[in-house]
Amino acid sequence: MQEFRRFVRGPVGKVLLAAIILPFVISGFYGYFVGGGSGDVVAEVEGTPITRNAVNQRVERVRDMLRQQSPNMNPALLDSFVRPAMVLDGLVNEQLILSAAEKSKLVFSTSQVSADVRQIELFQEDGKFSNNRFERELRSRGMSPQGYIRGLQQDMVKEQYRAGFMATNFALPSELDEQRRLGEQVRDIRYTELDLNALRSSFSVSDDEIATFYEENQGEFMRPEEFRIAYVSLSADQYADQVSVTDEDVAEEYEVRKAILAESGANTARKVAHILIAVDGDRSLEDAKVRAEEAEKAIAGGMSFADAAADYSDDPGSASSGGDLGVVTKGALPEEMEAAIAELEPGVVSAPVVSDAGVHLIKVTEVAEERDMPTLAELSSQIRADLKQARAEAMLNEDVATLEESLYEHSSLDSPAEQIGAEVQRTEWVALSALPSPLNAPAVQQALNSDEVRRDGHNSELLESAPGQYLAVRIVEEKAAEPLPLDEVRFAIEERIKGERAADKVQSLIGEAEKKLEEGASLEDIATLFEAEVQEQEGLQRGGAEPSMEVVNGAFSQSRPAEEGEGSVAITRTGNGSLIAYQVTRVEDGNAEPLTDEQQLAALRELGNIEGQRSFRQVVALLREEGDVELHSSRLSPNTGDEQ
Repeated sequence: MQEFRRFVRGPVGKVLLAAIILPFVISGFYGYFVGGGSGDVVAEVEGTPITRNAVNQRVERVRDMLRQQSPNMNPALLDSFVRPAMVLDGLVNEQLILSAAEKSKLVFSTSQVSADVRQIELFQEDGKFSNNRFERELRSRGMSPQGYIRGLQQDMVKEQYRAGFMATNFALPSELDEQRRLGEQVRDIRYTELDLNALRSSFSVSDDEIATFYEENQGEFMRPEEFRIAYVSLSADQYADQVSVTDEDVAEEYEVRKAILAESGANTARKVAHILIAVDGDRSLEDAKVRAEEAEKAIAGGMSFADAAADYSDDPGSASSGGDLGVVTKGALPEEMEAAIAELEPGVVSAPVVSDAGVHLIKVTEVAEERDMPTLAELSSQIRADLKQARAEAMLNEDVATLEESLYEHSSLDSPAEQIGAEVQRTEWVALSALPSPLNAPAVQQALNSDEVRRDGHNSELLESAPGQYLAVRIVEEKAAEPLPLDEVRFAIEERIKGERAADKVQSLIGEAEKKLEEGASLEDIATLFEAEVQEQEGLQRGGAEPSMEVVNGAFSQSRPAEEGEGSVAITRTGNGSLIAYQVTRVEDGNAEPLTDEQQLAALRELGNIEGQRSFRQVVALLREEGDVELHSSRLSPNTGDEQ
């Protein structure tokens, strides 16, 4: 049983296992669309379930967007930043907004969505909407046209609801004046600073103190364990020199591809138009068939196919263009439609054809000329490269299977490597946290930390460190962690002791300064205590960082000083540990310069938008408070069963 487990965990075992479980994968995939068990539902909002799959898809979509914006972002940081629980919270809010919009009888028609879709550049070719491009792009994302349209309609309805609050808010000139008075306000301050870095440099540390600290904190100054690692690596690139492809091989492959092309009919294209009667939540298949018959009778009665498409078709991409799907090749449309198209003569309208999308009436408007396959000379280099790659991968797969089996039969890597003609490579002394290439992969680090490899000294299982890159590793030698020499850490110890003494001094001075202020001390008194000078800073603005962000925020939170007077003295600790005592000496309100009519209008519009956003956040909070929301956050993990 243990050998079977090892086999299944390996690359070859994974391939066979994938073939065995494929039917179950397909069933699971189908279940995603028809609804799974209750354990897949992570929230219910106004009776509408939100599934774990929906959350995971949104998580990956957000992460992909962030990866495109910041390609160098640390993957671990990205995973911790975009969490399923956070995304679920957003999906719950969206569903609450949608439910509230539907209760308010807000709608966005299919024709409105269709007009918008035709303007999306992604679905255009040569500046015009392309139905082929539309369907191709949606298929690549695992979406149907009907599902995409429904999603857009829901988005538009939610946007209508948002706009009802956000776009209808407004601001008064008096509110703008007050905002400008506060937002553009500037303040002057006097302050004195106890600089932690300067204080640190005032202390001295003796050699005996450094040596004592070193002895008492030995565990903090250790060189980590180091290892010499042996490894065998395999990739398809290693077999490039062992693969040869003759001209005869290329010619034979060309004929095979040519025969496949002819047999599949992929070199024959037809120009096709259709009328789609969609089957959805509002229309059953039987109802769709009845409507298709109505369209069929209308065409038989003299209505043009294009007019019938405009009146009857639910396909937003083609209805307004006579149902035109453009030139289609085999494999581009559902099998039911392709079977009907293959039997149709140009100009003839098919009987109703049923597909997953609904019921179609199809017309072949033109049969395009067969396109010739490129010549052998044109395809030769590509075919040669394909054959070389395929043969190299075949050799790789054979050696992967051999190596995987032999790793468990030998106590070193030498014999397994010899069986496949590979070389065992060895590293110098390295820490597991700083592995060199090609060992710097999470799978390798995990294997080297495992009991089998680290404690028992066995070969690792065959690891796929990257797509098409395989590794087996073994620890050859191990060097225990050892203390770093005192000379290497002397400076760090000295600075640490100085820092601790400076921090203690700052802490005692905070208490003294606060006591003095309670007794009525002035800023000059505090400056004397800090052994520092009193400085002035004029024209502080909200959000500034000089002399420190903490001081600026504190200065704008203080009350306005009396005329010709000074504010009370306050003390704050900055982010780097320094102390600053300060007082406000002058306040000058904003709104001194009048705005032009155009500037006033723009400012009022922006202030109204800000107020609208604030209002809508309150609306969403109210929906969360009063809405019917059930959360099953524990089910976000796929390993969590149904809640009891």
